[in-house]
Amino acid sequence: MKLLYTSLLNLFLASSIFAQIEVISTDSLRLIDTDPEGGSSGALIGGSTLLNSDSSLVGRKLVFWIHGLAGNEHSWNRIQASTENQTGNPIPNYPERNVEGYALSYEGSENLNIFQLGGHVNNGLMETWRVSIPRRDTLDVRNNFAIAHSQGGIVARAIRYMNLIDSSNYHWQFGALATFGSPHGGAQIINSTQTGGLVQTWIDNGCKKISRGEIQTFVGTRWWLDLIISNNAVVSFSNLTCNGLNKMALPILINAIRKPVGADYAVGASNLAKLDSMAYLDTMKVVTFYGVEQEPVLWRTIHSMTYTKDSSIAGNPLSTDPFGLNDDDELPIFVNHKISSYHAKWSSHNSRSNQLWYQITLQGKNEKEKAEIYRNAHDWLAYANLNWKRFIGARKDTTYIDGYHCECLVNLGGTDGYQFSYQHVQNPSDCNDSLAVNCQANPKIVHTVIEEPNDGVVPVSSQIGYPNRFDSYLMENTNHMQERNCDETKARLNQLFNGFYGSTYKLDKK
Repeated sequence: MKLLYTSLLNLFLASSIFAQIEVISTDSLRLIDTDPEGGSSGALIGGSTLLNSDSSLVGRKLVFWIHGLAGNEHSWNRIQASTENQTGNPIPNYPERNVEGYALSYEGSENLNIFQLGGHVNNGLMETWRVSIPRRDTLDVRNNFAIAHSQGGIVARAIRYMNLIDSSNYHWQFGALATFGSPHGGAQIINSTQTGGLVQTWIDNGCKKISRGEIQTFVGTRWWLDLIISNNAVVSFSNLTCNGLNKMALPILINAIRKPVGADYAVGASNLAKLDSMAYLDTMKVVTFYGVEQEPVLWRTIHSMTYTKDSSIAGNPLSTDPFGLNDDDELPIFVNHKISSYHAKWSSHNSRSNQLWYQITLQGKNEKEKAEIYRNAHDWLAYANLNWKRFIGARKDTTYIDGYHCECLVNLGGTDGYQFSYQHVQNPSDCNDSLAVNCQANPKIVHTVIEEPNDGVVPVSSQIGYPNRFDSYLMENTNHMQERNCDETKARLNQLFNGFYGSTYKLDKK
């Protein structure tokens, strides 16, 4: 298992496990009601009637399940299927519902901008599925709703945008939305992964430093290797290894985050501002669920990110329980042990470098170099979680000048000599004393740190940042990947379908 996590750690540093991360002029608009025809009966755009004479369909709704960045139909399909039919695989405390759902996939279309993608999902996927069977096409589309994770919430908002500005070409598919961990206020991780940005440099440095530490540890376990492989060779080999891996694997990570659609919900993106402008005018009901993860958020999120498409490095926990993505302790524990190990090796080699025997045998310098390798690996790993929170916008460091320290050498007169006086002033010009021989003003530097709860990828303020949301609800101890596959997901979906958040989302039990 240690070898497995060491490989996983190096893979993270050099490859793509973050790929699942999921990030208008109003002059001519009026306050838009949820009924596109302005009434409560009659025909809807697209030919769908409001009432269905089939009594078996009374109370039935359609639910669209929308995945996030770099996801596909596998992201939601187990939960979607279990919501409707649990034959052969009952899910405890999660009753079947009278509903038809569609876990769609827009995989391969993320090269489009957010509005193009919204139009494609609306017409090419949702409507095609809805009208393919007559019983679906006769249900009132305003009673349908969408459930979206991460980027999927932004896609759903783009769909709504297209429905409202061009309803003749983009027919309505749903009348309410529930989002899980969606970056409504923007995804800072998108900004941080710009070409040549901080994240890429950070991962590259981490790969080299951790690789050197692991290579040096391996070399140190074979005395004959320690004799023939120099510290410079360890450094050169780790650089070569990371550069080679970066050429193959790192672009997978970067390209996943840099897909054109992602740029449209980066913090400050103009297209996100267009969506916000529409949301302020829209009356569609939107509920936002937000995850708050325990520290260290980076390693807990990475642990859950290793579970892909219902499989895991530890087995297949989601094959029978779609809400089984709960445990995220193992990787953080492993990383803490690794940090302690690097610190111990760093201290040991540093101590040896000062011992007389190593100095006499001219090995002091060699021990110093080994200590430096382990110190660099320790420091990168120890501060990785803190740096990651900066990248996702959950930690903000601010430095400013809060006035000046004024120090004056004052002549006390007579035989009393001189003494220093100290005071705080707002401007350097205020630093003076009539009895002073000399005064000096030095800026008072204040460093403040603001940390925000987050799910390991998106800060809470962004997750609940839909401008006209109905309400927001916490998913405790839940990271970004767990938001769609854990016990908290089950609890929130049960509440949603039981009508806890309003009858709009209520689904009858079978």
